[in-house]
Amino acid sequence: MTINVLQAALLGLFACLASLPGMGGTTVGNYTLGRPLVGGLVVGLILGDVPTGIIVGAAIQVVYIALVTPGGTVSADVRAVTYIGIPLSILAIHAQGLDPSSTEAASLAAALGTIGTVLFYGTATLNLVWQSIGWKAMETHDWKRIRRTIPLVDFVYPWVSHILFSFVPPFIICMAGSSMVQLMKDYMPMDGIAMKTLFTVG
Repeated sequence: MTINVLQAALLGLFACLASLPGMGGTTVGNYTLGRPLVGGLVVGLILGDVPTGIIVGAAIQVVYIALVTPGGTVSADVRAVTYIGIPLSILAIHAQGLDPSSTEAASLAAALGTIGTVLFYGTATLNLVWQSIGWKAMETHDWKRIRRTIPLVDFVYPWVSHILFSFVPPFIICMAGSSMVQLMKDYMPMDGIAMKTLFTVG
């Protein structure tokens, strides 16, 4: 089983939608599309294996069932778990004949929560750069410049951050597919401390 360009683009698009605060004030985006249980169905539809998508999504949802983001702090980003982890888990299940409800499949996806956290804070950090451009424009007291700059800083540039950190990584990682699964297995062996910790926590 492989992931083609269209499928990777759709997974990237849903990763973008899942982290879009404007969709019902995060209700539709983060708290619905971003959840592994719902995302498992979406990923299953995109990859053409709905039962496996739902089983993997449900197994991963158990790990993140009580995940909250108090004050904007993010311990794990379910967007990456859902739209990078579930597709890679489905590839591993097909390539290695794993049981979809096994801890190996769930732990592979759960391990990507940290990657998602890096992506979340990457977006926030790049948005600070855009805000500094806005502040510099405000300090000039040149109202023509301010009227030109502020819409870019508030509406256009944040989309650059969002696409750069929400669409591009899932697209690239999902396109890499089974080679990425092998790379993760090499750097995070199933009998290593990282995976044993995830098994225990799971």
